[in-house]
Formats: sequence, C-alpha cells, structure tokens
Amino acid sequence: MELPNEQFSSEDSDMPLSEVIAKRRRITYISSHDSSTDSSSDIIPFHRFPVGRNIILSSSEDEEDESNIINNNTNASTTDWSNPIGNQPQLTSFEGAHGFKMLNRNYENVEDIYFLLLDDRILDIIVEETNRYAEKMLFEKTSSRLDKWKPTDKTEIKRFFGLIMWMGIVKLPEVHLYWSKDAAYAQSLPSSVLSRNRFEILLRMLHFCDNENENLNDRLYKIRVIIDMLNENFQKYYDPGETVCIDESLIPFRGRIVFKQYIKQKRHKYGVKIFKLCSAPGYTVNFQIYCGKKTDTEKTTPTNVVLSLCKNIFGKGHTLCTDNWYTSVDLARQLIARNTHLVGTMRSNRRGIPKDLVAKKLKRNEYIAKESLDGITVLKWKDKRDVLVLSTKHSDETVVVHKRGYDCVKPKIVMEYNKGKSYVDVSDQISSYCNPLRKSVKWYKKIVLELLLNTAVVNAWIIHNSLTNNKISSVEFRKQLAMQMMSHKDNNSLSNVPKRVRHEIKKKDGQFDLVRKRCKICYKNNVKKFGSKSAKNCTKKVITFCDGCLDKPHLCLPCFNKVHRNMPL
Repeated sequence: MELPNEQFSSEDSDMPLSEVIAKRRRITYISSHDSSTDSSSDIIPFHRFPVGRNIILSSSEDEEDESNIINNNTNASTTDWSNPIGNQPQLTSFEGAHGFKMLNRNYENVEDIYFLLLDDRILDIIVEETNRYAEKMLFEKTSSRLDKWKPTDKTEIKRFFGLIMWMGIVKLPEVHLYWSKDAAYAQSLPSSVLSRNRFEILLRMLHFCDNENENLNDRLYKIRVIIDMLNENFQKYYDPGETVCIDESLIPFRGRIVFKQYIKQKRHKYGVKIFKLCSAPGYTVNFQIYCGKKTDTEKTTPTNVVLSLCKNIFGKGHTLCTDNWYTSVDLARQLIARNTHLVGTMRSNRRGIPKDLVAKKLKRNEYIAKESLDGITVLKWKDKRDVLVLSTKHSDETVVVHKRGYDCVKPKIVMEYNKGKSYVDVSDQISSYCNPLRKSVKWYKKIVLELLLNTAVVNAWIIHNSLTNNKISSVEFRKQLAMQMMSHKDNNSLSNVPKRVRHEIKKKDGQFDLVRKRCKICYKNNVKKFGSKSAKNCTKKVITFCDGCLDKPHLCLPCFNKVHRNMPL
C-alpha cells in the first residue's frame, strides 16, 4: 500500500506497516476536525434528544485498505456487503386468513371447542393403552389396590382430566388432601367425581402406547402418537397470522432423563425443552420436543428446527421472528427461497456477516447497517448495549418513538422484532396460570399432561375468544371447561364412585335360642386375652347383627357403635 509523500517521512521507513497506517489515521483525524466543514457539529446531544446516526463504514479508501489487511481471513467478503439501498427480495405478500377455520356448526360450550383439539382419536388411544397397561400390571403383580381395577372408558377419562384441571385452580399441597375430611382441606367436589382410590389408580395406569412396540431409535415413542395428532389438530383448525415466532419453552422436570435440559433464562431451570411455533396472540401452531443431539429422528440444529416447524406455512408470505440461537445468514437465504421473511437478533460470531460492522464502536442510539447482494440487511444498533439484528424484509429505515418524555429513534427492524418475538412468551405465561402439573417420576406423563391440559387449553381459549364477543379470561375458561368435563355421567355403569352403605344393627328373626351367636368382636378380644377355650365360655351371645357388612356378623351394641359409629364404649 502506497502512502502520500506529505505524510510519509524517512523515520517512518523503519516502522511496521500497521503503525504507519495508525499514524496516518491520527493525522487525518486531526485535520478533519480542524476544518470548517466538520459534520459532527450538527449532531444533537444524546442526553435529551437521541437521534440515530447512520454511520457509513469504509467511507475512505484508507479504511478499506486497512480492513482488507486486518480481516483478510474473514468469511464475509467486503464485496458481498454494501451500504443499504433498499434492495430487499420481493416475496409474495401475505394474503391468507388469520384465525379459526369456521366449520358449519355452533360451539355453545367451551368443551366443544376443546374437544376439537383433544378429539376422539386421542381419547380412544388413551383409553385403549391405559387398559392394556393395567392388564399387564395385573398379570405381573397383585395387590389389594390392583385387584379392584376396572377398565376405564372415554367418559371417565374426561372426568379424570377435568378433575386434574380443577386441581390447578384450587391448589392443595398434596393430592390425597382433596379427599380429606379435615376441615382445613375439606372439598366436596372431588369425591363426587371420582373416589380417591380410583383417581390414584387411574393416574398410576395412565399410558399412551403399547410397550411391546418399543422403538429404540425414537426416545419419544411412548408419546409419539399423541404429539403427531395434537400437531395435526392445532394446524387443522387455526390459520396463523402474517407474523409468527419460534422460541423454546421448558416443561419442568427434575427426574432422571437423558434429554433433560438446563436453561438459565427460565424460572424452572431443569426440564424438557420444547420448540414452539406460535402466532398472535399466543396460539401454538406447531411444536417439537428436543430429545438430545444423538438421535436421528429429531433435527436438532437451529436451521433444521426452523425448517421442520415451518414446513406447512412456507410459500404464503409469512414473516418469521427468531432469537439469536436460530438466526443466521444461511437460514435467511433458505427462507427466502421458500417465500418467507426472517427478522431476528443475531450472534456476532455467525458466519457470513460483515466483521467490520460487528467491530464498530457506537454511541447510544447510533446504528450502522450493511446489505448483501441478495437483499439481506444486517444492522447494529446501540441501546443500553449493542443489538445485532438481521432482516430480509427491511432496510435501514427508522421510526421515532416517544419514550419517557422524549423522542427516540429506533430502527424499524427492532420494532418489528419486538412486536413478534413475544408470542411464545405469551403462550407460556397464560399456561402458567392455574397450572395443574405436579411432581412426577414418569417424564412422559408430565409432558402429555402439559400438552393436553395447558397448551391445548390455551389454544382452545384463543379460539373461543375469536368466535365470540363475550371474551372471558383464561382462568374462567379453565373453570368452565373443568366443570363441564367433570359433569359427564358414567355410561357403562362402572361403580367408580361407590355409594356409602349405611350400617344398621338389626335383630335376627327366629327362636331366641337358635339364632343367637357370640359377638364377633368380643370373641376376638377374649381369644387374645384368655385363649380360644376360655373365650367360648366367657363371650356373650347376642341376636343382633350388622346388616350392612357382607358377612352380616353378630355384634353387640357397644362393639357395633365402636366399629361403625366411631363411638367410645
């Protein structure tokens, strides 16, 4: 590189080239600030009226030469990026419908909408596999609780799910306390829906697949069918809006599982990660559960996750918002080829972005932008800290925002991203209200209950509010849905709610000497004290018996009161 004679002296000949360049830049900087045409004199101070200044990098030939020397090994060639000229790709504009796909029927009850998403196919699978698993458990082991098992059906599963949903609204420390007679915990509703023993055994036997069909290549084989059917129903009855968002959620779980994740930003830091594609105002269009890097059935790289979740909305002109884990120049080009825009924050070490833009130091509310040959804009904006964003939809346009008593200039890309990025967070926030999840050893039960009783409920609530002018809160929707599900009557005459038998003491009909027998309780007590021979002689005989017991034992009045009336002798 040749330097002008007036800035190059004999003593500079022994200096390294980089120091000569630095010296020349200092001379240029001083001379430019001494001139009367200094452009910085017109800048308004930032402390009262921040104004975005579009800084043009490589404005002088000297800076271009220096950047070529320093960044000669960079992935982003300077010829691929230039100052923004608004040459964004002209994709097909979004013209699709947004909202619930109307069907030719009226939905008067909230459960009618919910059971569009949790349809009969899903309920049939749950009933079939739960009964199958219970039969297997009965064959392998026996116990007093298992011996009382009776096959379940769809009506009982609806009441079962409705009761779990209601438990999320009315919270108690332990599940068994919902049936407690203690005045501090007393609840009359659970015992009228299911007995405690029936609820606990249903929760124990709840299953979603045939264990004989184990697929070692799919870690989610236990719930794969439920996942596929829910995704199908979520997309079947709702059209997403123009702007959609992809982000991850966390289902809290601290048990042992190979694909458990730790996410620092989430309130529950340990759990199962789930990728969501959401649309306004928080509707989950599609989801995918992360099950580890070593599996072949799940595409776990950021680009593949996006392409997998969005495969059914490509070609319609949607705008996708992603955070810095997903956003890259390669993803932007792949989405452009599929007629989809990308707007998102980006990490500074991504391949293909201009390194001189990343290295540039900015003041508060300054920004700098570069545009590729195919219309991809990369913009760096200084707010409280540096923000790096990418867009295939915007150039370097700015908008004026009124903020805390003064006007602030923001890039339009940042405004668009802030508007669309929140859809997944809104979905998670609504799901957290009255969450019915509890600690569980079985990971697959916790995931399915999260999907069926949280994600599906939020989607049904959004559909309900889009169909009626009488919008209700998510908590009120949950309450109405739970009460309607618990009101289903048993159609197959299963005695799941046992009737309380009223034990009554009666006299035996017949001749006194023939019908009287020893009191059963007194005889047992005397046997322990005196032995069987003495007990036969000292135990009194009575003609009274309990008509409510199965064996109708003879009991004296004090023993009857002690056993069935809980009265002291």
